[in-house]
Amino acid sequence: MSQKKLISRLRRLLEEIERYETDGEAARAVMKVYWTAGKDVHTYTRETGEIIKNIAHLAGVAKGTLEKYVRFYRQYPGGYREDIDGCPLKWSHYAALLYAGDKKVREFYLQNTALHGWSSHELRRRMRNNFYENTAVQGQKSKGGTKLKMITQRLYTYAADVLKVTDGDTFFLNIDVGFYTKMEHKVRLRGINCPEKGTKKGEEAKAFVEKELAAKIVVIRSYKSMTEKFGRYLVDLWYLPGETDKERILAEGRWLNQVLLDKGLAHKVE
Repeated sequence: MSQKKLISRLRRLLEEIERYETDGEAARAVMKVYWTAGKDVHTYTRETGEIIKNIAHLAGVAKGTLEKYVRFYRQYPGGYREDIDGCPLKWSHYAALLYAGDKKVREFYLQNTALHGWSSHELRRRMRNNFYENTAVQGQKSKGGTKLKMITQRLYTYAADVLKVTDGDTFFLNIDVGFYTKMEHKVRLRGINCPEKGTKKGEEAKAFVEKELAAKIVVIRSYKSMTEKFGRYLVDLWYLPGETDKERILAEGRWLNQVLLDKGLAHKVE
């Protein structure tokens, strides 16, 4: 698909929403349009390497809005559901879950939305109150220990290049902070501790992380008031071997903090 054809198709898709007369028709149309738009942009950017910002400008759509459509498609590439057991799901429900975590977390919230008939406002409130963590994660045991609680507040998310793995839970990263600027920072994984460097387990953890992050491109989230006394930023880190796209890594990648717990290479700390 050429750029001209893509832009024309995007504009036509977005204009379709206005043609529906009933709320039910409009709700279904919105999801179909956004998912299709996300699919088209995803396919085009993968094939051409063009950035979403350029496409959004030409189509007259906000960059952040178009990124949401792409993320929606990437999270449900095989198609989304309009309802679960007869309970309708709206775009506002899916939009609330775009940054909620992995596939398991999103499915948990969708099922509970249908079961309890939550509005998108109620869904967001439940997410802010860590409903998933409180009912589905706490107390469960994984192969390597207790599940780490994922913070759902989304403050600062960056793509970064891995410069050096100091030990299993500490790294030097070259972080893309936007505006064509990168900054080197020492960061530490939130919520876990790996064994000391120089010990057998510590070296095993470091070697594992070096192998897992061989692709060098990762995505991190840092959170307010989470800088420890040594000045290193506490972060959650996602990676997806062979992938460089920030949104795809965050949507489909592996959460290194939890992976290390599952492998028995780290223990949970408060």
